[in-house]
Amino acid sequence: MKVKKIAVVGSGLMGAGISYVSRACGYEVIMTDLDDDAIQRGLSRFNKYVESGVKRGKLSPEDGVKIISQLTTTTNLSEAVSDVDLVIEAVFENMDVKKKLFKEMDSAAKPHTILASNTSSLSITELGKVTNRPNKVIGMHYFSPVPAMKLLEVIISKETDEDTVQTALEVGEKQRKITVKAIDSPGFIVNRLRSQISRAVLHIYEQGLASAEEIDSAMKEKLGTPMGSLELSDFVGMDVSLGTGSTLERELGECYKVPEILKRFVKEGRIGRKAGKGFYAYEDGQKRSIDEPKGADPDWLVNRILMPYLREAMIEFEAGIASKEDIDKAMKLGSNYKEGPFETIERLGLDKVREELKKLQQEFGDCYSPPKMLQ
Repeated sequence: MKVKKIAVVGSGLMGAGISYVSRACGYEVIMTDLDDDAIQRGLSRFNKYVESGVKRGKLSPEDGVKIISQLTTTTNLSEAVSDVDLVIEAVFENMDVKKKLFKEMDSAAKPHTILASNTSSLSITELGKVTNRPNKVIGMHYFSPVPAMKLLEVIISKETDEDTVQTALEVGEKQRKITVKAIDSPGFIVNRLRSQISRAVLHIYEQGLASAEEIDSAMKEKLGTPMGSLELSDFVGMDVSLGTGSTLERELGECYKVPEILKRFVKEGRIGRKAGKGFYAYEDGQKRSIDEPKGADPDWLVNRILMPYLREAMIEFEAGIASKEDIDKAMKLGSNYKEGPFETIERLGLDKVREELKKLQQEFGDCYSPPKMLQ
C-alpha cells in the first residue's frame, strides 16, 4: 500500500521524533495528543529537531520552514486518524492504555488504515485482538532519539499480513531508517537481549563484585559501547527499565526475573539522571561516582556479562524470532555495539562459548544452560 498521510498519536519525546522524521522525508503528518499543553510541548520538541537539521545541513532553511508550517496538530483522536493511511501510536508503555487507544483508532480509521505501535516490549498480537483489523496491526519500534538512531524494529504479529509488513518496511526506509524484522515476542530483539546484559550487570553490582564505574568502563573498553549498562539505566530511567523487565519476567519466566536491586532503587525513587541519583549521582549535569572500586578484573566482568547475552541471541534465533543477520544488525544499530552477538560468537568460537556457559550453569543453574545450537 502507498502511504501518503501518517497520524502520530502522542507528542512526547518519541512522538515528536517520529513526526519529525516522517515530515522530513515528505509524508503529510498529523500529530495528536490529549490537550493543547501536550501539543505545545510536542511542537517545541519538533521545532528543535527541525532547527538541528538545518544547523547540521540536513535541511535547507526553506525546507525547515515548510516542514514546520505543514505539520497538522489536533487534540481530537478520531479526527486525527479518520483520513490517514498509517497511524503510529507512541504513548507510554501501558497495555490497558494502548488497548483503549487501539479500539478508538480502529473505530475512527478507514478500513485500509494500518495501525502501528511504537511499543518497546508489549504484545502486538494482543493489541490486534481489540481491533477488527488484526491483519493491519504491526509494531514499529523506533529508538531514542528518533532523528539520530538509525534502527527500526518492525514487529510482526500472528495475524499481520504481508502487505502490512511491506508497507511498514517501506515507510521505515523512506524515513532513512535501517529496518529489521522480528516475530512478535516479549522484548522483540534489542530489549530482550539487553535484558540479559542488564540482569548480569545488576547481579554483579548487587553482590558487590564490582563498582558501577568498573562495570561501565569494562563494557566501554572491551565491547566498544558508548555507554556502560548502568550509565544507560540511569539515562533511560530505572522506572522504564523495571517496566520492560517486568513484562519479560511475566511473559518468559524465572530466567528473566528482575533483580531485587532494581525494584529497590525504583521504590526509593533512585531512578537515575532525572531524579539526580541512580547508580551515579548527578549535580549540575555532571555525573559522579558514589561507590568505591572493588578491584574487579575487566576481562572477567565482560565474560560474565557477555555469556547470558550470547545465549539469549541463540535462543531468539532458534525460536525463529529473527535471523542472525537482523539480530546482529539490531544490536549494532540499537545499542551501538561494535559487533553483533553472532559476530562475537564467531570470533570467540562455539567451543569457548559452550565451555563458559557450562561453567555458569554449574554455578548459577539452568538459566545458563547451553542452547540447542551448542549441544
